[in-house]
Amino acid sequence: LLLSLITDYLSQCHQSDDGQGPVLMTTVAMPVFSTKNETRNRGILLGVVGTDVPVSELLKTIPKYKLGIHGYAFAITNNGYILTHPDLRPLYGDGKKRRKPNYSSVDLSEVEWEDKDDTLRNAMVNRKTGTFSMEVTKSVDKGKRVLVLHNDYYYTDIKGTPFSLGVVLSRGHGKYFFRGNVTVEEGLHDLEHPDVALADEWTYCNTDEHPKHRYLSQIEAIKMYLSGQEPRLHCDKELIQEVLFDAVVTAPLEAYWTSLVLNKSENSDKGVEIAYLGTRT
Repeated sequence: LLLSLITDYLSQCHQSDDGQGPVLMTTVAMPVFSTKNETRNRGILLGVVGTDVPVSELLKTIPKYKLGIHGYAFAITNNGYILTHPDLRPLYGDGKKRRKPNYSSVDLSEVEWEDKDDTLRNAMVNRKTGTFSMEVTKSVDKGKRVLVLHNDYYYTDIKGTPFSLGVVLSRGHGKYFFRGNVTVEEGLHDLEHPDVALADEWTYCNTDEHPKHRYLSQIEAIKMYLSGQEPRLHCDKELIQEVLFDAVVTAPLEAYWTSLVLNKSENSDKGVEIAYLGTRT
């Protein structure tokens, strides 16, 4: 009988099965007690069962596309150590994938250092639910530039675990969403264009739950989901609608920009190095 979680979770760095290099893991363990009638009241421990869970799998449950350009989510343990955070850098940046000595015991105060009084950290360690705001500096462009942002933090505990979750939204970013509707036929036609690729960081459909789905690409899973062929396939309907809309709206741009280049005057694009368009999905 699995009675309770052992609350000593360890973040570790393991080699991924797909050969992509070391990945952060968290170990989940539970005690196993005898269920025999004659020993039930004595609580005889038979052993401990555990498994390693990649932190990346936990992050798949967070819809990052809803958090805005500078928004992010993070989680800490009941000791204040980081389970996951965008500024957690467990490996040295020398290309050799070497772990830093104390990568598994980085305190939240070391990355959210603008919180001088540890207001955010203490609230999360005490498993409270609430909000917190502060001005922060964020480096971008590989540390070459710095932005000053005002962040709103929303935090709560994760029931049944020793973890607390935080979500950060930057004021002025991610507050409003543009929504549009296109037909499935229109969207798939433009999404399957050879020059269009789905963003690797988004999970449109969960292909890990059922063995039958594990060999599907994301575009194959989307097509199967939209056709209604596979009811057991779980997909993010809102995200799929957004990416179909983006595909349709941006499809004419290639032809438009090509026509501008062909019809340009000699100095019409002076100083322009590149033109691009970014979308949320």
